[in-house]
Parts: sequence; structure tokens; C-alpha cells
Amino acid sequence: MKSALPKVLHRAAGRPLLVHVLASLQGLALEGRIVVAPARWQEMKAACLAGGFDEGLAWAVQDPPLGTADAVRVALLESGASEGTALVVNGGSPLITTETLRRLLEHHGAAGPGASLLTARLPDPTGYGRILRGHGAEVEGIIEERDATDLQRSIDEINAGVYVFDIAKLLDALDKVDDANSQSEYYITDVVGLLRSFGEHVLTVPTDAGEVLGIKSRAHVARAGELLRLRACERWLSEGVTIIDPRTTFIDSTVVIGHDAVIHPFTFLEGDTTVGEGAEVGPQTRIVNSSLASGSSVTFSVVKESSIGEGATVGPFASLRAGTVLERGAHVGTFVETKKTTIGEDSKAGHLTYLGDAEIGRGVNVGAGSITANWDGRGKNKTVIEDDAYIGSDTTMVAPVRIGRRAATGAGAVVRDDVADDALAVGVPARVIKDKGDRMSKGDKDATS
Repeated sequence: MKSALPKVLHRAAGRPLLVHVLASLQGLALEGRIVVAPARWQEMKAACLAGGFDEGLAWAVQDPPLGTADAVRVALLESGASEGTALVVNGGSPLITTETLRRLLEHHGAAGPGASLLTARLPDPTGYGRILRGHGAEVEGIIEERDATDLQRSIDEINAGVYVFDIAKLLDALDKVDDANSQSEYYITDVVGLLRSFGEHVLTVPTDAGEVLGIKSRAHVARAGELLRLRACERWLSEGVTIIDPRTTFIDSTVVIGHDAVIHPFTFLEGDTTVGEGAEVGPQTRIVNSSLASGSSVTFSVVKESSIGEGATVGPFASLRAGTVLERGAHVGTFVETKKTTIGEDSKAGHLTYLGDAEIGRGVNVGAGSITANWDGRGKNKTVIEDDAYIGSDTTMVAPVRIGRRAATGAGAVVRDDVADDALAVGVPARVIKDKGDRMSKGDKDATS
């Protein structure tokens, strides 16, 4: 991987590889789950906690790492089990599904062999252990590619790295595994040959090649992410979501989308994002850890850690930063940036505006080129704009400051002091004129006269 990050913590489709595996175990009736990790296990534990999969998880530290058979031995020591059934899954197998694992467990339970393993046939099996079969196609062993002969490398049936073992028989075999191989490691694959030498049967369960991609490089991580995102698109299409072009739509495994939502091309839905029923997203939009209510719309924009209310609209070319809340029917338009700001019901900031650390009430209009000057050189300060206020174009509001109900500002005003209800602030610095605000109401009268 050429990385300081442990391989299983590299992310694909919004989750670390290890968390994808834990997610696939979630639907199985398991008595316990044990993660075998290196000395840096606390990093992995933190990732599992952040992904919501730490509850009930046990940790076994393999230090130093001596191979996969040693990892299984460490896990069994942690569990204290001497009989029963053990499911062993490679932590770098993000594409494996709950359904496939359940099928493997069911086949093993019905047949009662010493071991059962997933296999697949690949047009190019390079990098994978090969399944060795003997008389009557009975499995005789697994050979790792680096230890295989040229003839064995021509075999296209590969080991997927997922096993079910009878624990008592597994313990007997683990005692006899040696490290006489090119890596000088203890391979779990050697257990299969040892079980056969004891007269035990080994069952194979074939699976789709798309589930067994082994992660050995960043290119593999990228490929796994691509497949996981396509799976996500297929899932949401089947759930009543319109995705115009799945090949150019990037949906993390953690995203939730409501019926009749429409997702346009070049949209990125990432992290803990929810998209409500009938919402429309894209094209060319990125949503990260945010919620979009039903009927909302975001186009050609970036939204991070924000909440967009029912029927609210964003874009084109808007940037909503962390802490932004758009209430019902609010609008943020072209080249508007917000941060830690609440924009009330039916309020609008249409063009070329920065709103940071602000609280904006209902029915407010913020004119083009206006900003909340929230930074005073030492800290951030808050701007409050109350209901039905009218902010004229190119207004600078120097926080902390409050604009009252139905108050207005003239074009180009620099507002340093609070503006009372119904007042008008004009000039640089702004002077306040009583009872000359109420531009929203006056505009309505003019429009009907």
C-alpha cells in the first residue's frame, strides 16, 4: 500500500475496508466477533467506533504478525473456544456480502465437514491462492501463488480468504502448521491440506468473482470503491430512486435516499448523508454528512455538514459549510457561501454573498454582494437578521450586530450598530433612520398598484 495507514483502514465508498467487513457480519447470528489486529489496534478500534460497529466487538492483538494461521490462533485464544464453529473472514474483503456468508455457513452446517471455504473462478487469478483438487474433484489443499509451480499457477479457481471451520479440528491442525514457505509465515491455507491428511472433508462454496477482490494496492481499493458504489446505485434504483447515470454517480454505502428522489450525473453523496423523498440533487454536486429534506433541490454546489429543509433550494455554484441550516423554502443561490448559519423559512440569499455565524429569520431577502463580517481579528461574532428584514445589495454587517424585524439596509451600507425594528440603515458607516424600513411590505404594495 506504501502508506502509514494500516491497509484495512483505507476507505472505499465511504467506509474503511474493515468496517465494510463488519457490516457484512451484522446480519448473521454470531455469538461474538473478534478482530485480530497489530499493535496499532487502537486506530482500528476508533475507526469501528466512528462507523458504528464497535459494540460487542472483541480485540486480539497479534504482535508480532506471524501469518494468517497465527492470527486465527490468537483469535481462538481470545475467545477461549475449544469446540463449535468459527467463521474466518479476511479484514480486507470489503465486497463480501451478508448473503454469501450466510450461504457458506448454511452449507457447512448441513454437510458437517472439517472446513468450508469460498472459491471463485477468475479469468486472471494472479495474486490469489489456487485450489488444488484431487480424485473426484475433492479439495486437497490450497497453494499460495508465490509458492506455486507454473502448472499450479494456471489453475483459475482461487481461494477467497473466507472459511468456516470445526473449531476442535481446526485447533488440531493449527498445532501442526509450520512456516516452511517463501514468506516464513504460518498460513491458514495450510490447514486445509492438514485436515485432508486427517481424513476430513473440505467443502467449497463458489461465489461471484465480484465479491472476492483481494486488496493489495491502492488500485485495488479504487476498484473496490467503484464496485461498491455501483452496488449502491443498483440498490437505490430498486428502491424507487431515479439515478440518471449510475456510472457517473458516486454514492457511499452509508447514504440513505428516499423514494422518487432524482440524482443527476456527477453527483457525490458521501458519509452520513440522507436525501429525502422527491429531492433533486445534481448535476455536479457534492453532499457530505448532510441531510436534504423532501422536495429540496441542490445543483452545481457543495454542501458539507449542513441541513436543508423541505422545499429549500441551493445553487447553482453555492458552498454550504459546516453548521448551515436552511429551513423550509429557503434559497441560497449563485456564488453564495454560508458557514454556521441558519436561514429561516422562505428567506433568500440569491447572489454573491457570504453569510457566516449568522441567524436569519423568516421572509428575509439578502441582496447581492452582502456579507456578515464575522471575524474581528480575535474571534468570530454573530449577526442576527430578524423576520422580514431587507438587506440591500453590497451591505456589510460588522458583527456582532442585530438587524430588527422589517428593518432595511441601503445599497452599500456598512452596518456597525444594531438596527431597530422597521428602521432603515444607510451610508458608510450606516446611520439609522427610524420607521423607514419595511421594504418587503412596501414592495408588495408597489407591485399591486
